[in-house]
Amino acid sequence: MEEAPEIKQTWQQKLLFYTTAFFVLLGTFSLFSFLFLVPFVIDPAFTTIFMEFDETPVLCMTVRVDRRLGVSNCSWTSCREGCTKDIYDCTQILVHYKKVPPDYNLTAPPDIRTPREERSIPEEYDYEKSFSEEEEEEEEEEEEEETGLLDDDEDSEWYYREARLLPNVKGCGYPPMLNCSIFLKLYKGIGTNYTCYYSRVDPSMVISHLDMWQVYMNLVYAMAIPIPSFILSVIYLAIAYFKIYNDDEETAPLEKNAEAMDVEGESGPDATPVQPASGGITPASEAFREDLASFGHHFKVAMVDEMSRDSFTEGVPYSCSIGGNLAKTMTTSISTTGGPIADI
Repeated sequence: MEEAPEIKQTWQQKLLFYTTAFFVLLGTFSLFSFLFLVPFVIDPAFTTIFMEFDETPVLCMTVRVDRRLGVSNCSWTSCREGCTKDIYDCTQILVHYKKVPPDYNLTAPPDIRTPREERSIPEEYDYEKSFSEEEEEEEEEEEEEETGLLDDDEDSEWYYREARLLPNVKGCGYPPMLNCSIFLKLYKGIGTNYTCYYSRVDPSMVISHLDMWQVYMNLVYAMAIPIPSFILSVIYLAIAYFKIYNDDEETAPLEKNAEAMDVEGESGPDATPVQPASGGITPASEAFREDLASFGHHFKVAMVDEMSRDSFTEGVPYSCSIGGNLAKTMTTSISTTGGPIADI
């Protein structure tokens, strides 16, 4: 048997193949990268924008730190490494914050005294003022029991009491961008002063770091690259499927039919006809011959059945009439000759 000749692809066909493969891979990677960036970049960026954080820093002071165990007790945590895992051990940092003038020195170290220094009695102790100072401290403690947003008319030092401190709007992240051990070490000390940023939508939330320019850039990079790449890939694949490859499939049978006609013309009139490449039934095709032979066979069987039924219904009376005529003829001939009729 002769081997079929190898079909060499033209440079246009090779270019079409590699271009299609490139856009298929581009669309696949764009889709998966977008799905990966939604929970880690796009959602936090949109949430940060919608929460409307004030870009002017305020002064925060840690006033309480609670460590809780159990899922039911950990409704929130100040820092979490990993944004999808469940919380079983949480540290909650609560702060007071207030607005300060622009020339306020936010980097000054806090004035914190130890409990021993607070209980120590100085050498020149004024016992007459002790009672008045104790009363003032009790009044301050009563004021500090009030938490939440305070009115501007109220004579209070703080703008908000016991707000939640988070490293970002989600309160979670991944190393090396966020290390909860370092974060807690910096901010969990009672009385520690530092700058923070509060939300105008939810004043009970403050974050330790805010860079709106970086937030917008992350959002642009996460959406401007995968989405247009995916849309461009889908458009090309649709055009290639409905236009380019469809035209190739329509022209291929015509070329094969032309080649078959050339081969038939070269082989002579006695050569076996070649079945068209389109697969249709023609008088010269093998399928047409098989259908014609089957039809002739069924037609012959039907004719034989019809003839047998006619001979069966008409044969019995015809035989009886023949026998009766034959008997009459024989009787007449015997009676004429004078032979015995009984022998017949």
